[in-house]
Amino acid sequence: MVKGIKKKKAAEGECSSIFQPDMAILCLNKQNEWRDAKIIDVRPNNYYLNDRNEKNIEYYVHYEGINRRWDEWVTYERIKQWEPISAKLSRENFASCPEHEGVDDKTLEIHEESTKFKTIDNIEIGKFRCQTWYYSPFPSYFQDLDTLYICEFCLSFFKYKEELKRHSQICQYHHPMGNEIYREQDISIFEVDGERNTIYCENLCYISKLFLDHKNLTYDVEPFLFYVLTEYDQYGYHIVGYFSKEKPEPQNSCRYNLSCILVMPYAQRKGYGKFLISFSYELSKIEQRKGTPERPLSDLGFASYFSWWGCEILKFLENHTENISINDISNATYIIQQDVIDVLKRLEILIEVDQKMILRVNKQFLGKIKAVLGKPGRQIDREKIHWSPLGMANNV
Repeated sequence: MVKGIKKKKAAEGECSSIFQPDMAILCLNKQNEWRDAKIIDVRPNNYYLNDRNEKNIEYYVHYEGINRRWDEWVTYERIKQWEPISAKLSRENFASCPEHEGVDDKTLEIHEESTKFKTIDNIEIGKFRCQTWYYSPFPSYFQDLDTLYICEFCLSFFKYKEELKRHSQICQYHHPMGNEIYREQDISIFEVDGERNTIYCENLCYISKLFLDHKNLTYDVEPFLFYVLTEYDQYGYHIVGYFSKEKPEPQNSCRYNLSCILVMPYAQRKGYGKFLISFSYELSKIEQRKGTPERPLSDLGFASYFSWWGCEILKFLENHTENISINDISNATYIIQQDVIDVLKRLEILIEVDQKMILRVNKQFLGKIKAVLGKPGRQIDREKIHWSPLGMANNV
């Protein structure tokens, strides 16, 4: 647990409340609805340091059954006693979430204890200010802040806005610290090597952890390549998202074509999530190697992947209706067979009839499915990708 949290707990020793950590309650959320919740911690309200009564205490709560990004500090007026049937979210349910797939109990326990507090409330990067979702292990000096200020070009971070202003006057960067491998209209993608630009990539991981809840709390960036998506204007190349992938090793047969993916909150709903997924598969096609994302996926990442996989598979099925095999779909899309099978089953395209598995490729049926999968995302112009796999001569 970070030092900043320990400082909070020292002050909490003076709190006296009938509501205590791990207690099941009802809490009034921001939508003015009473929801089952659990108290994570208690602290005095700083506005009433000289008046330590029940009403002047704040409670850090988790709303049961929903994502931890909505955890928050609330006042006494927003909670009341209640003992729901299930007093706490079971570890079994927690482990079954897509973003915690394959995580053992001990790791989950460490993860929950280390990340249960959000210690940075907001970030300011470029012209955007956005609320964070989760805890991130920034150095202790940068914990317990209302706002963390970040240089949008080199990703250096600061405790005070005046520090960022002074830095901006001398910062020599106007784009990510890597090679531009794709440019189309107002967007570009830069490939950044975690070994050559270690500090930049570590800072990128710190920032992304504010919006991703998963078990990986270590940042060994040297084995990874980072593909940073930017929007271009007269002032430079502004980061809007990225994905990372592990560098290929001769002895490593891993087929992961993506390790982590994030679209910044201020750039969401622009189709960038699916655009980055598409780009990772375009690189797989250049490598001539089928791919899949590394697990666990965040909740938003899983939703984006499922929609993208579904759209790609339907695109193939609409043009091929006879004598189709799972292998045919996989070869055409570069999606590994297991992902193809999982999506087909979830969409009820692959079904069992008379103890045989068949594909439902009726165009009317496929049309209904396509309507609910969402938009395909921003399209990629393959001719504008200037990239070769690591270790090969660069075509740029």
